[in-house]
Amino acid sequence: MTTILGDDKRYEHDKKTRKKYRLRIIYNKNGCISSGHCILSDPYNFKLDEEFKADLLEGTPHPTAKGTWVKEIETEEPHLIMNAAKTCTPRVIAVIDLETGKRIAP
Repeated sequence: MTTILGDDKRYEHDKKTRKKYRLRIIYNKNGCISSGHCILSDPYNFKLDEEFKADLLEGTPHPTAKGTWVKEIETEEPHLIMNAAKTCTPRVIAVIDLETGKRIAP
């Protein structure tokens, strides 16, 4: 049986444990097609700009990849950003677990 990226139960929301996850969001704005799924899934990290493309709130430009933005967060609710990455139609959002260094969402 093949495991799909991001299907790891460790990242499900659990109010009892209150674990903090350190994650890196990588967003390629050039590939955005304005579907808005990221904003519906995670309004804390994404908003629409004047051209109806998503902006990564408080993101910084990637030093070498033009049009790509990066943000590191600490959250008890990793499912929000993971859902944003999974529902992104062109798959231009990636989520990296900074503890393991592994990509956990497309």
